[in-house]
Amino acid sequence: MTHLVGTMACLADYHTNTITTPDGAFAFSVDGSPATDPGPTIDLIAGVTNILIIDTVSIHPVVITSTINVNNRYAGASPQNVFEDPITVTTPTTGFPTNLFYMCRIHGFYGEIHITAPAGDSPPANTILEVRVGTNVVMTSTGTNTTWLLVPEFSSNLVTGGWSVVPDFTNSFANGTNTTTFSRLDPICGPNVFLRIRQQKN
Repeated sequence: MTHLVGTMACLADYHTNTITTPDGAFAFSVDGSPATDPGPTIDLIAGVTNILIIDTVSIHPVVITSTINVNNRYAGASPQNVFEDPITVTTPTTGFPTNLFYMCRIHGFYGEIHITAPAGDSPPANTILEVRVGTNVVMTSTGTNTTWLLVPEFSSNLVTGGWSVVPDFTNSFANGTNTTTFSRLDPICGPNVFLRIRQQKN
C-alpha cells in the first residue's frame, strides 16, 4: 500500500524537470520518458523558474546553450553555464530567448528548451482537499477551472530528489472541484511519496 507521507500544492512560478541518461546512454530522458537524441523538448513559460535535476553520470556533463551546430554537434557549444546538478533556469518575462538547448558538453547530444510568453493572468488558488489510495490514486482539489490544467507531480525524497510528473493522469472538473486520477506510484518510487499539483495554461 502506498503511504502518502505528505502533500503539497506547488507555486505557480516554479517547476522541476529531471534529466537523465539511462544506463549511461548517449541520449537524454526527461521525467522518465524514453531516451532519445535529440532529447525530449522541455517547455518553459517566460518568468518561471525551472529547476533541472541532472542525473547523467560523470561522462555526460550538461550545458545550457543558446546555439549549437546541429550538423557538427561534436564540435561542442558556446555554453552559458556548465553544471552537474542542479541547473536553475530563470527567464525574464520580456526580452527572453525563444529557444535554448540542453546538451552533453563532451558528446554533443542535445534536447531543446522552448520558452513562450506568459499567459498574462495567474491561476486561481488551488487547495488539495483529499487524496484517496485504492486501485488508483484519486486527488481532489478546489479553486480550479478549465482554463488551467492541473499536473500532478511526485517526489519520494524532498531533500535530494526532484519532482517528476505523474505518468498517465486524467483530470475531470465539475462544480468547482477537480478530480485527478492516476495509477499507484509504488512501482516507480516505492511505498512513500509526496504529491503536489502544478497548474499550467491549457
